Amino acid sequence: MTDRLTATCHCGRVHILMPAAAAGVLACHCGDCQKMHGNFNAFLAAPRADLVVTGEEALVWYQSSEASRRAFCGTCGSRVVKEITAAGRWLISAGLVDGPTGKRMLKNLWEQSKPDWYDLPAVTA
Repeated sequence: MTDRLTATCHCGRVHILMPAAAAGVLACHCGDCQKMHGNFNAFLAAPRADLVVTGEEALVWYQSSEASRRAFCGTCGSRVVKEITAAGRWLISAGLVDGPTGKRMLKNLWEQSKPDWYDLPAVTA
């Protein structure tokens, strides 16, 4: 495994480089994620200060709740990031990571909101 992970949107315009040690995988089952991703979404969480972002001008931001905002690539539509505003933390869609991550699911969030058609992912904290 590498000490850095790279995430890119579908068209490759947005690149996010993050330290592998700073990132952990979270599965969010909230209603917003279900509506936006058609399912729960797995995120790699990392402090914004630890990320190197290129192509950030392609991100289209909107306030999705009082506590967070989300961004997608304005070119290809990939849902790239959810920012927990007060914490300065970015949740990057795990499916955007190029290659293996070496990570496992750390935590399920908003478990009570999950639909009845799937079981919660296993957590290996």
